[in-house]
Amino acid sequence: MKHLMGGAMAALLALAPMALATPAAAQDKKTLSVGIVSDPVTLDPAQMASFFEISVQYNIHEPLVHMTPDLKIEPGLASVETPDPLTYKFTLKPQLTFHDGTPIDAAAAKANFDRMLDPAAASPRRSELSPVDSVEVTGPLTFTVKLKTPYAPFLQVLANRAGMLVSPTAVKAMGADFAAKAVGAGPYRVVSWAKNSELVLERFPGYWRGQPAIEKIVFRPMADETVRVTNLRSGTVQLVDAVPAQTVGQLTREASLTVKQANGLGFNAFSFNTTKPPFNDPKVRKAFAMAIDPATILKAVYFGTGAPAYGAIPPSMAWAYDKSFAPYKADPQAAKKALADAGQTSPVPVVITVTNSPVQVRTAEILQAQANQAGFKVEVKQIDATSLITVLRQKDFDLCMSPWSGRSDPDGNMYNYFTKGGPNNFAGYESDKVTDLLVKARSAATQDERAKLYREAETQIAADAPMLFLTFPATIQASAASLDWLQYPDGAFRLQFARFK
Repeated sequence: MKHLMGGAMAALLALAPMALATPAAAQDKKTLSVGIVSDPVTLDPAQMASFFEISVQYNIHEPLVHMTPDLKIEPGLASVETPDPLTYKFTLKPQLTFHDGTPIDAAAAKANFDRMLDPAAASPRRSELSPVDSVEVTGPLTFTVKLKTPYAPFLQVLANRAGMLVSPTAVKAMGADFAAKAVGAGPYRVVSWAKNSELVLERFPGYWRGQPAIEKIVFRPMADETVRVTNLRSGTVQLVDAVPAQTVGQLTREASLTVKQANGLGFNAFSFNTTKPPFNDPKVRKAFAMAIDPATILKAVYFGTGAPAYGAIPPSMAWAYDKSFAPYKADPQAAKKALADAGQTSPVPVVITVTNSPVQVRTAEILQAQANQAGFKVEVKQIDATSLITVLRQKDFDLCMSPWSGRSDPDGNMYNYFTKGGPNNFAGYESDKVTDLLVKARSAATQDERAKLYREAETQIAADAPMLFLTFPATIQASAASLDWLQYPDGAFRLQFARFK
């Protein structure tokens, strides 16, 4: 019998666009101002589906179990016993409440699972929790989750959005407003949210690991990377996400700043729209992929940080990563021939959709130049960051950026993107073979078996080319040197232990 004991860490920040903020809090050690790439789309973890919630989610919400910086699982709100591969027995910590005073008990936990699994709610968590067969309350603070089949990444899933409990009382009382006023159990609670301006959180005295040292956190969306760095240097913000790679060398030499860099869990990639021309033809998709050199993008956009990507499993997941996997070699002439073989004899018009950040625009311009040499005629379309998830879900694109912050298990990087009907299958990709491989990988008994299945799935995905993989980004973040904080490989800020020196 396995029994997870001990503590954990959790709490994040958001990502969003904005201009310069006022420097009022620069020397205020009770307030931490954070410059992020874009506003979150929602504060409700049951509905989160965008990369841009990652910065805030762990600050407001507390998961049942936690992922440590070295990708281990330890308890959060609950400890767990696994007497067999289909049974997970949870024991919640006693005398805890949500931000609104509602008790955190087994009935509340079951209500959260029921909400996420309800087809009418259309929660992205439903797919992540699809192996769940039943959730049974066995005592005031105990509940048992039974699975239909073994699900190897289950605890990793519960360390993220699917394990974040929210107040059932608040969900019922607020209705649609809950998305903007979420009531969780994390170290900070929502005070106010002026979209595209600032999200203000205050510390929660009832947080189970003790009240955070910093009283207030203000997330300020700043889409422009230069603006983020300028605000950090001036002290207007004391922590920033997505530090531009070209500034790392200089920022590292500045005594007033701290730069942290780690191998990430996610990927930078673009989804082909396989449901309409020209990319409903896999030959055309492969021709486009053959025209692109990820190494060029790694050097020109990310200044050598991170690694080239040809699939969804990054080097940080060493047990499943295949460093020899490189199914395409950039060759514009071979790509042009592949287009001709697909019956395309004139330049193929393609619109690439990206958010209006310098990194994404630079990436799109390189894709444009390389693809044009291979017989495509590419136009670049820029959209606001908060519109991205809508564009992807509605398939209103030819080729659209689909970055993924990553999960601590390969299943989290692949299942939702490449199974038929997966909530992140923005490409509209349908492969019975890949779906079957990814389903089998969830229930395989050993890590070696799972690794073999994932590598076979990656090979088939590369052959079908529903997605254009570019890089595995490094997680690069920076702060004032006076701030102590812990970096996680997923790039999520967990700030309950952050403090000013």
